Amino acid sequence: MKLLGRCRSARFGSTLIFALLAACGARPAPPPSANFQVVAEFYPLYVTLLNLTDGVPGVQVSNLVPTATGCPEDYQLTPGDMNTLTGANIFVVNGAGLEGYLDKLAAQCPRLKVVDASAGIDLLKVNGENNSHLWVSPLTAARQTRNIAAALAAADPVHASLYQKNGEAYATRLETLAAHLRDALSTAPVRRFVAFHDSLPYLARDLNLDMVAILEPAPGQNPSARELADVAELVRSTPGPVALLSEIDARNPAAEVLSRELGRPLYNLDTVTAGPLEPAEAREAYFHAMDKNLSVLRIALGLEANTAQSH
Repeated sequence: MKLLGRCRSARFGSTLIFALLAACGARPAPPPSANFQVVAEFYPLYVTLLNLTDGVPGVQVSNLVPTATGCPEDYQLTPGDMNTLTGANIFVVNGAGLEGYLDKLAAQCPRLKVVDASAGIDLLKVNGENNSHLWVSPLTAARQTRNIAAALAAADPVHASLYQKNGEAYATRLETLAAHLRDALSTAPVRRFVAFHDSLPYLARDLNLDMVAILEPAPGQNPSARELADVAELVRSTPGPVALLSEIDARNPAAEVLSRELGRPLYNLDTVTAGPLEPAEAREAYFHAMDKNLSVLRIALGLEANTAQSH
């Protein structure tokens, strides 16, 4: 499998990060109480936390990275973010190399409990580097869910049984979803695809699909003309049909150029990095997104007729 892209960790200017973190050690994190503050790094973890804390009294869940940012590989913390983290009991991060700031955060904010949702999960590699897009797979999202539920139960033992009950219920729903997606696409005639970004390896593993190339050399970086031509040639030389998959929140002209060059439609999937923030809607956002993805994949993988140029 030839992969032409990689996941890149977030970077921070040293002057800014130390200025932001200096205030963090000045205030102790609040103890578990009737006002238990849980901060999610970004949207998919926010959705998970809303499900884990549903019905737990005194818990407030907030989302740190704005949903307009999408995948936070290059996100830089702001002074407002640091104020939010200073008042938090727990900060839940994706882990797996997505965050480049955790060592400095731990050193400067030793009182802040940081939960790494990737702990103990076998990571896939792209070009020799760990791929961090765990949440895009319902199966690995279920593993993250159980990790977070255990951490919440340990940090707030008064409500441990509620976190554990909610965690098992949500993880089981995710596992059921994974089986449904796999079964629904098991007979698809198209089994290979080119991805625009490196967000799909775990989902591809769930679905027994072969990712033959990644178009984007690094997050936010367009491929060169030579790289684009190489991918086009790879697709032409690959036996059998190859689908072209991008993301609804990461559209790029290069993917559209490749689509035109090959005369094949481009299909856009939802990687659940944005959605409604109102809790009642957000709790179901992951399942709504995957339902839409299934509809797109049934067309992209040849199970249903294509009635438009892209989806």
